[in-house]
Amino acid sequence: MFQKEPILAAFDRYVEQFDKAVPGITSKQLHSHIVSQLCEKLAAKLGWNGHDVQLAWVMGLLHDIGRFEQARRYHTFIDYQSMDHARFGAIYLFEYGHIRDFVPASTDDEVLELSIRFHSAYEIPADVTGRSRIFCQLLRDADKIDLFRVYSGYLEHPETVWQVSLDDLGAQDLSPAVFREALEGRLVHTRKKRTALDFFVGCLCQIFDMTFMPSLEEVLAQGYYNQLLDFRAKKPESEKQLARIREKCKEKLAEQGLVPCALL
Repeated sequence: MFQKEPILAAFDRYVEQFDKAVPGITSKQLHSHIVSQLCEKLAAKLGWNGHDVQLAWVMGLLHDIGRFEQARRYHTFIDYQSMDHARFGAIYLFEYGHIRDFVPASTDDEVLELSIRFHSAYEIPADVTGRSRIFCQLLRDADKIDLFRVYSGYLEHPETVWQVSLDDLGAQDLSPAVFREALEGRLVHTRKKRTALDFFVGCLCQIFDMTFMPSLEEVLAQGYYNQLLDFRAKKPESEKQLARIREKCKEKLAEQGLVPCALL
């Protein structure tokens, strides 16, 4: 069984190495804490045993450890403009051996490594199977749940992230490739995103990649996704496209017997 207090203390000491004035360091520390709590909560709701619930918590805490070095080196969280933060995190922890800075020797290293390595990939590789795949799916769900919180904050202050006002965001075009993937009910490839509205729609489409019913229930209980769905574009053509995408999101939730109030 893992002891939370020393693991959490070791993680926070790691973050202290980085300049809090660098944009994103503090927010990613908070994100890591929240995702760890979500992983623990979802694992418990799924009926996992005590050890696996604790392992899920560890996985959530360490999943974004590569983000801090990314922020320090590149001052961006866009992987294709800098580095694959998930891959770097896996290398740092498991190839360089720093996982032992946080947890004692364990038979669960492979589960942790694969989950961290592929938590932000477009899809989980087919050869990641069994227990490792389930943990990876849980982490991807928990990560997305908190990203909805983050993106709802972006809507309050879009100028700090996308360098546009909320009115400007709603006046933008949606790239055809992004619109096509959204209507197909799929994640949007980051490299296809061109406008701030593309990135916003990409966030909405994260719902299509969620696996577990408790994850979707948590999304609706928190309410951040509803806030995102409430956004309306001022440009008529863009709003028509967003309306079709909202309906597609509604279909995803309706499959699970869940319908957000914003779509009623």
